[in-house]
Amino acid sequence: MVGARFALEPGRGRSTVPVRSALVGAVVGVLGVLAAFTFSAGVSDAASHLARFGQTWQLTTFLGYNGHDFGPASRVLRAVAADRDVTGVDDARIGGAQSGQVSIETFTYAPVAGKRSAVVLTAGRMPASPDEIVLAPTTAQEMDAKTGSVVRLTGGTPVLRTVRVTGIGFVPPGPHNGYADGAWLTPAGYDRIFAGAHYEFKFHAATVSLRAGTDVRAAARRLNAAAAAIPGGRAVTFTPPDPIPEIQEIQDLELLPVALSAFLVLLAISAVGHALSIAVRRRRHELAVLRALGITRWQARLVVTTQASLLTLIGLIFGVPLGIALGRAIWRTVAGFTPLAYHPPVAVLALLLIAPMALLAANALAAWPQRRAARLHAGQILRSE
Repeated sequence: MVGARFALEPGRGRSTVPVRSALVGAVVGVLGVLAAFTFSAGVSDAASHLARFGQTWQLTTFLGYNGHDFGPASRVLRAVAADRDVTGVDDARIGGAQSGQVSIETFTYAPVAGKRSAVVLTAGRMPASPDEIVLAPTTAQEMDAKTGSVVRLTGGTPVLRTVRVTGIGFVPPGPHNGYADGAWLTPAGYDRIFAGAHYEFKFHAATVSLRAGTDVRAAARRLNAAAAAIPGGRAVTFTPPDPIPEIQEIQDLELLPVALSAFLVLLAISAVGHALSIAVRRRRHELAVLRALGITRWQARLVVTTQASLLTLIGLIFGVPLGIALGRAIWRTVAGFTPLAYHPPVAVLALLLIAPMALLAANALAAWPQRRAARLHAGQILRSE
């Protein structure tokens, strides 16, 4: 009871203890640590899962340029789709559409032999008819469009075509676009937009998704050999996609919240340590009365232990959920700015260790005040006061 009073009651006059600053410091310290580790978990998740950037395929190839294929594209892709480790193949014709001042690199979503490559969408669904389109996040922002919007495009001729946005999602990076710039169309929708264009396509490419655990380089050698076995197919080469520079950019941001959390931890240690120390000094009269009434040295230490533990528990009760919420809010902002697909990060190790580490730190801070409380000379204090 006495320890709880020391932790929660500010007191009056000479016995005043900075309870509020200690409580705020404890909450802020826990909040900062959880927010930093939650944000770090989001960075680690994105860096280890390329699907967060929409890249669900492990191999890519160019099949043609300016309306001319390098080889028998259809036969090569059917042979690739027959491979046991291939789970998805998309035959993508690529063309440059225009909507006002915005250029849109459009891709056809055309699975080969029923093997569908996954497309990462942040909203809505893939197009299902010729008058539907999925826009990449940056392109949608430039066009001020969202799911349900109606936009007008032209594809190489002055004729404008009206399409409805059914979703927002990522596309394969190409020579003239990044993974967040472009659009998806059905093959019929592509033909509708680019009817009358000088070339059937600007680029002809394909993406290949592999079964989880497949050796990508070994699969590439096997698929290249299968392509070379087809007359004229030697010109088609499957390679892993280029690294995504945005991964390094978000990894560079990881140190900032960690540094801030370290500062908040020092702030919490200072506030809690100061409250523990000053409580024993300013309320020594209460402790002296209790000693005179019969409490032992161990019980006097327990008063300070209770005070430290209660401050820490309150910090954990409020700091843990607030820290998780803050860390996720910061990560959601970074995900939208990058952009990438947001997944709520969970710092499992931090959640498991935060409570025992916080209690251990608080009681380490309480060691010196505990010693002082146990060694108070009750008679001398009561006689002088």
